[in-house]
Amino acid sequence: MAERRIAKNKIPEFVTAVGADHAVFGPRAETDIVAFGSISSADELVLDYRNSTISAKELFLPRAEVVYEFDGTKFVDDALPDQKRVVIGMRPCDCRALALLDQIKDPFYVTRRQNTTIVALACNLPLSSCFCTAVGGDPFGHEGADLLMADVGDALLAKAITPKGEDFLKQYSKFFSAGATGTWDKQATQARDKIKYELPVETVKPSLDSTFENDVWETTSQKCLGCGACSYLCPTCYCFDLVDEKTSTGLKKIRTWDCCMFSLFTLHASGHNPRPVNTARLRQKIMHKFNYYPQRYGLDGCVGCGRCVRICPVNLDIRQVLEQIIAAPNAVTEE
Repeated sequence: MAERRIAKNKIPEFVTAVGADHAVFGPRAETDIVAFGSISSADELVLDYRNSTISAKELFLPRAEVVYEFDGTKFVDDALPDQKRVVIGMRPCDCRALALLDQIKDPFYVTRRQNTTIVALACNLPLSSCFCTAVGGDPFGHEGADLLMADVGDALLAKAITPKGEDFLKQYSKFFSAGATGTWDKQATQARDKIKYELPVETVKPSLDSTFENDVWETTSQKCLGCGACSYLCPTCYCFDLVDEKTSTGLKKIRTWDCCMFSLFTLHASGHNPRPVNTARLRQKIMHKFNYYPQRYGLDGCVGCGRCVRICPVNLDIRQVLEQIIAAPNAVTEE
């Protein structure tokens, strides 16, 4: 479909129209962070942000949710979410993260995903911590999105990516006009040029294969606190824990986010812990994203959003960790 254009002064009316048919979610400013939440009017929608502090993952995999409930006589497990939703303003890295999470056949996630139209917003000004292009992404990428928009000053350009996106544009066509030819490609090239970090991706997996017992892991993990902030903000992490909560008549089974960086994550009921030290846990995190995930799905489990770089309290940079592994003694850099 050809590029379309919506003037920014039409966005309030557009959001109102979409909200009449769907639940609308988007980036909102909350004190000093930007996070995705419910949008009741365009005044709450922040579209001039660089990247959200917290990814939109929690709209699809909530921090905590009831899996089923036992009311004393029967189990209630038919609470799969069926709300029709539109998420406006997701960055391409977060959309690509959803494409990676699509490999997980979790019924709650799948239902939310199917019932949601993703209106992505291209990234004109990547942060210095962003490295999406190094792991196969693009600041103007459309993987995982239904519709991609780009800020061109007084308007947003729009391009349908999926049939769902085409239907969305048709449904709200009165807000859009023909777009300017050539503007899109120029903006995309300028955005890509702003990302300076390059990673020899083809050398990462063989390096990881050959350094499992290498001392480099001890060196790189020395300043890691094991706080888990990197995993909690990561748009592709999906580890969880299941806990029982007693109610007045029975109990609830609740799923909550968990993290492989926590010492109790792999603790067995026997008392044995296969990853008793932080070194093993950091190695597992890196191995999962850049070795096990590619081996299973053919894709890195990282989208280069840079949140782990920005949030780490001790400035442990995943890009530097990968470079240290590649440069480690006895590391093999070819399959």
